[in-house]
Amino acid sequence: MASGIFAIANIGSVRLYVGESHHLKTRWPQMLVQLEQGTFADPAVQTAWKAVQGTRRFSFHTAKDIDADPTIRGRKQFFQDCAGQ
Repeated sequence: MASGIFAIANIGSVRLYVGESHHLKTRWPQMLVQLEQGTFADPAVQTAWKAVQGTRRFSFHTAKDIDADPTIRGRKQFFQDCAGQ
């Protein structure tokens, strides 16, 4: 996967996460554990995760998609983090 900004979405529901793809290998497994244990920091995402249980489907979105969609959860924090680097 090329380096860049991505969003992981639960298709038809709540967008789950925004981050940098070169961190995906280390961050996504940790987030999966949190979601499975019910300890994910965002309550809406945790609720959506629990509601779909074994029928999870995900899609990836480009930086342009993320910038154009203010409803993506974590978007604001992600752009703040990027500005601070």
